[in-house]
Amino acid sequence: MAAIKGPWKTVAGPGGTTVPFYVIRFDKRGVCTSPASLAHLVDAAADATDVFLFSHGWNNDWAAATRRYDQFITQFTRSHAAHWHPETRPFRPVLVGVHWPSTVLVMQDEQGPDIAAGTASDQDPEEAVPVDLLAEDLTPDQAARLYELAEREELRGQDALDFAALLVPVLTGRDDETGTGEEVTPDAADLVALWSTIPDGDTDPPPERGGFAPDASDDTTAGPQTAGWLDKLNPRNVIRSATVLLMKDRAGRVGAAGVRTMLHGILAASEESRVHLVGHSYGAKVVLSALAHGSAPSRQVESVLLLQPATSAKCFADASGGNRAGGYRPALERSKQPIMTTFSRHDAPLTKLFHFAARRASDKREAVIAGAPSEYAALGGFGPQDTSSVTVVDARTAPHRYDLPTTEVLAIRADDVISGHGDVQNAATAWALLCQVME
Repeated sequence: MAAIKGPWKTVAGPGGTTVPFYVIRFDKRGVCTSPASLAHLVDAAADATDVFLFSHGWNNDWAAATRRYDQFITQFTRSHAAHWHPETRPFRPVLVGVHWPSTVLVMQDEQGPDIAAGTASDQDPEEAVPVDLLAEDLTPDQAARLYELAEREELRGQDALDFAALLVPVLTGRDDETGTGEEVTPDAADLVALWSTIPDGDTDPPPERGGFAPDASDDTTAGPQTAGWLDKLNPRNVIRSATVLLMKDRAGRVGAAGVRTMLHGILAASEESRVHLVGHSYGAKVVLSALAHGSAPSRQVESVLLLQPATSAKCFADASGGNRAGGYRPALERSKQPIMTTFSRHDAPLTKLFHFAARRASDKREAVIAGAPSEYAALGGFGPQDTSSVTVVDARTAPHRYDLPTTEVLAIRADDVISGHGDVQNAATAWALLCQVME
């Protein structure tokens, strides 16, 4: 099949118009794999009044990513028709969705048979874990040892340390959210101690792709393992935790490389167009990395909307009292409007699991410590921390508009409108974007 060299498709726009919808692909290094479509997009952006750049999060294959984009666009179109028609200014939108390789969890209908010693009836395809992803850069001998340990029901003592040591190179990466920018290499013993505290109940898989992890209610989320790591370690939990860091790094790399280049090109194509960034889960890290990394673009984007972002709650932190500035603080001055970001106590992955997995250094394990969120708490679970540049408001629904504050961040307490990590394609989130567009 010939490569697409223009919009992926067109969607219905206001007043019977059609709107081009591009999907631009990037590989795991952030290299654009659809350059002809990208060039076509930049040309189209030059004549647009508004360019909407969306990024999906972790564990979205092509079908899931495009389905979620379609769902959100449908919600926005309905909100636009009901509350901003006719428009109070010219409105010729162009839509672009990023597609990056974020899939790590294999669903039952997407994998081949598991060739192992057990019979087919012994195997649960839903329990597949992405060992291949973690073994990509290991030597053959190291990979063989990783596969052997990964098939164990549990790991103890030296085997647990060996497993962690094999994953140390995979998990070495840069701390770009909390401001150090340093490459951090984890310690194998620290990793084992951390992994022993990860909740050890296997929750049901998500009904569809698209989340940081499966949503779980309070009564289904298991507590930490009670046994010490010398007694038992669940390799399945280890692999899932390791992929959190792996995909976190990938989201930042894709954003800081390819998506940043695309964003700068779109902004340079026209001095008049309003560029709106929208990211969900790790997609928030993609768009923030694109905006904050390196030198500033030629001009500001108009707005940024982060939906249940799977990034550090301290990514916008002030540089005060001996604290480092958050790694994404440059994004605040590169957006004309205050950055909008949602957080919800119903987001189980970001309030119960993120702080266990998305870190490399030793720290206390609780989500909330002495009344304050953990050093590694998620922005989408607890809202921005350690910043004076934030205004917190309850979520609003149409026709009640958000009053844009003088602070640089508008944190939306979304408990009443977001029921879980993946519940972001709804009327309330579309209304938040429309409020930015109408401003």
